[in-house]
Amino acid sequence: MSKTDNDVPLAKVAPLRRISPLWLIPLVTLVVGAWMVYDNWSKQGPLISIEFSTAEGLEEGVTKIKTREVDVGQVEKITLNPDLNGVVVTARLNNEFRDLLVEGSRFWVVQPTISLSGVSGLGTLMTGQYIRFSPGKSDKKVSRFQGLDSPPLTPMNTPGLHLMLTTTGNYSFAKGDLIHYKGINVGKVEDVELNFSEHKIYYSVFITAPYHQLISTETRFWKASGIRAEVTSEGFQVEVGPIDSLLLGGISFSIPEGQFISEPVAENSVFYIYPSRSAIFEKQYLFAIQYWVLVKDSIGGLSVGSPVVHRGLQVGKVLRTDYIPEGRNLLDKTMDIPVLIEINPGRLGLPDSEDSLVRATNDINTWISQGLVATIKTQNFLLGSQLVNLQYEEGATTQPELTYFKDLVVIPIGVDSLEKFTESIEAFIAKINHLPLESVVGKLDLLLDEGAATLVSFQQLAKSGESVIGDERLVELLGQLTDTMSALEETAQSFANDSQTSQDLQRTLQTLSTFLEEMIPLITELKNQPSGLIIPTSPREEPQPTRKQQ
Repeated sequence: MSKTDNDVPLAKVAPLRRISPLWLIPLVTLVVGAWMVYDNWSKQGPLISIEFSTAEGLEEGVTKIKTREVDVGQVEKITLNPDLNGVVVTARLNNEFRDLLVEGSRFWVVQPTISLSGVSGLGTLMTGQYIRFSPGKSDKKVSRFQGLDSPPLTPMNTPGLHLMLTTTGNYSFAKGDLIHYKGINVGKVEDVELNFSEHKIYYSVFITAPYHQLISTETRFWKASGIRAEVTSEGFQVEVGPIDSLLLGGISFSIPEGQFISEPVAENSVFYIYPSRSAIFEKQYLFAIQYWVLVKDSIGGLSVGSPVVHRGLQVGKVLRTDYIPEGRNLLDKTMDIPVLIEINPGRLGLPDSEDSLVRATNDINTWISQGLVATIKTQNFLLGSQLVNLQYEEGATTQPELTYFKDLVVIPIGVDSLEKFTESIEAFIAKINHLPLESVVGKLDLLLDEGAATLVSFQQLAKSGESVIGDERLVELLGQLTDTMSALEETAQSFANDSQTSQDLQRTLQTLSTFLEEMIPLITELKNQPSGLIIPTSPREEPQPTRKQQ
């Protein structure tokens, strides 16, 4: 029996599966891998660049970055900078320290260091050198930093006070020099910078807490030399500081006695460093007026820094004593020696300001026209130091116009009291030499002869009066008169030209004249060289003209 087409089963049509379940395995693997990459990238720390002057001691993939001896990153790459004057270190920090990369953060290489201030970095001899990281205080995030060539002496966030010290003297300090307060180390010099425009050196110092509370507007800093010797009116004084100041020097500070209560100072306030403790009472002044003093005599003992005084108070100082005008020389005996001085308006009781500078200039110029002069006086006979004294000269005539030298006003030179004393002695000697001693003695002899004749007349009158009148009181009076005339006769004989008294008087006057003449060179030498009485000086050789070589 044959089958028909209706008996043939129909085919079932179904969609063909294109993706095999086996593909799920690599897909899941890819997703997991991408997640791991993203997770690793999201947890990876920031990449930073640090510029150093040299890569000495640094290695790629080895050198660690630490803070407080904890690893916070690692150096990944070291390259030269575009200018070829340094290196750029690319490093990666751990992610948890991302927020610490702010402006003001500091990086430096820690290595073994031995200096006068101490020994540091000895641990790197075993573990190798590493980069120290000190976070800053700013909120601004940065990724490029300038590395320090040397480690900072004060850790970041250390409580205390930063100050700026400066000096105009010929003494300097270095990083690490100590700062003392009554022998206690309270801080250090952190940095040294030269200001070319002001010609001053500025020192960045840090005073640790709680000693920073001692700093006020009246605080004075001075150079601590360890041993201080000073000659004062009270004698010779020696002061020895702490042992570290003997070896290292440093800076000391305190508040001078007798100062008024002052206020605390702000961060990075500027203070002057005085050359010694005894100089802290001398205030620094910004404004000054310069004058020339043309000295006719010697300026021995007058040096740069010598005081300029008026009525016993210092009003300025000497700036220069070695200037010789062009075309002149010391072989010219008529040349005056120029001495440059300055006067501070602040020392005159005026404010230390530009307005006071104008007022003081006008007043001093007026004083000069009214008789103000400058004299060279001895300040210390033991040391031979001198000063410039401003005073009004008695009998000085007013000058309508000021004299100028090198575009500055000249203060006329006056006569010192010692020079006046010398001139008085010379005048006294001249008067003695011109005394008519012989004529005076002759007139005295003639006067005494007349007195003797008068005595004889009185004696005769007394005898006649005694015989005629016979009054006892009159007789007694005539007797006293007789005795007086006898004494006068003896005196006349003693003052005769050939008498001993007359000769003694002449010898005494001659001895006094000779003594005063011998004293004049000594007084003149003391005026030119005040220390010559104590410190002997060799005689100066006068320059001798030499014949020009043919």
